[in-house]
Amino acid sequence: MNRLLLCCLLAALAGPESARAAAEVLLVPPAAGARAGKLLELTVYLNNPTTEPFTLVVPDVLHADIASATEQRRVNAVAAGRETGERRVVAPMNFATLKVALVLPDTLEGTVSLRLPDLGTNAVMFAVEPALAVKATPLARQAAEEAVASRGEDLDLDTDREMIRRHISRFEPIYFAVGAHGGTNARFQFSFKYLLVAANNNDPAWYNSVYLGYTQTSLWDLASNSKPFYDSSYKPTLFFLRESLKWHPSWLSQLGLIAGVQHESNGKGGPDSRSLNTAYAAPVAVWTFARDWRLVVAPRVVAYLEKQENPDIARYRGNVDWYLRLGTDKGVQFAALLRKGNGGGYGSGQLDVTVPLRSLPAFSPNAGGYLQFQYFNGWGESLLDYNRRRPDQFRLGYTIVR
Repeated sequence: MNRLLLCCLLAALAGPESARAAAEVLLVPPAAGARAGKLLELTVYLNNPTTEPFTLVVPDVLHADIASATEQRRVNAVAAGRETGERRVVAPMNFATLKVALVLPDTLEGTVSLRLPDLGTNAVMFAVEPALAVKATPLARQAAEEAVASRGEDLDLDTDREMIRRHISRFEPIYFAVGAHGGTNARFQFSFKYLLVAANNNDPAWYNSVYLGYTQTSLWDLASNSKPFYDSSYKPTLFFLRESLKWHPSWLSQLGLIAGVQHESNGKGGPDSRSLNTAYAAPVAVWTFARDWRLVVAPRVVAYLEKQENPDIARYRGNVDWYLRLGTDKGVQFAALLRKGNGGGYGSGQLDVTVPLRSLPAFSPNAGGYLQFQYFNGWGESLLDYNRRRPDQFRLGYTIVR
């Protein structure tokens, strides 16, 4: 009830048009005094007085526009304690908060106005005390450094490290799992994507959604004496990704799109060499339910551009990969990849169940990663075996990114 009352109050403060029309991103001025040259943390309310879920994607780059009587400038900011690119979904008639941190320029003094253009917020006004003229003591400097470290962020976004961190993000799951059917074996995967051109606001151009991606999936034979790698798939890809389009049907909570071209090969020579080039496109449909449960369905349509080393691969893989995921961001998740080959009786299915280690009694609440259960059934678990069916596999593993 308290959350509903606060949501209605925020809607009233935002004005009659916003209360009637759409959700709002509202910036609140700092409750305490601010000082030039020091860290400032602001609260952003994501207020949704409508009857539909509201989604905000935290931009890869955040800025703050600051104006005083003597200067106007733009400074870097960070979403404290959160990853860029994260989706914040606010249920109907509800609200959520987002913390944003920045360092005020040491030249500010007096009354200033500040807004966050990348989030489309309102402007707020507050008083800023001038920067201290005396040099900070080691104890004060240590306290300031610990305050920034506690947010898990480096506020200097111009360093090489921060530039890389802002452009590299998760792509497909990263995990290591071990099974024993047909001999002890392991399967592991590494994946990431790199944003080529970051957006400067919350309304990006098409080229602000173009990525380079790389995924490597390997099968490791742990039963043989030399413990060789049985096969690996190396998959560089160039693709377009919008996690949330501006329009979607009323019966969907969110609609996204991914499309691109991909090369896949196993790096072998001679008769074991396998490679293919494909183009693909997939709508990503999201339904949000009670208790933050979400269902994601993404049918990926694949066209084979070059398949000389495995000309009949569509017979076993088909032309549509069905990806489904059900669960919560902070709880258990079920993910499935289903393929129906164009030939009768061919296809494959993979099911992954992941549980946060921090939610299990035997682990610390600060534990990272997920306990993984993986099951594979069907043809072509590896590119080398695209036209073979090996024993079904059940694996137990550790997932870093899901």
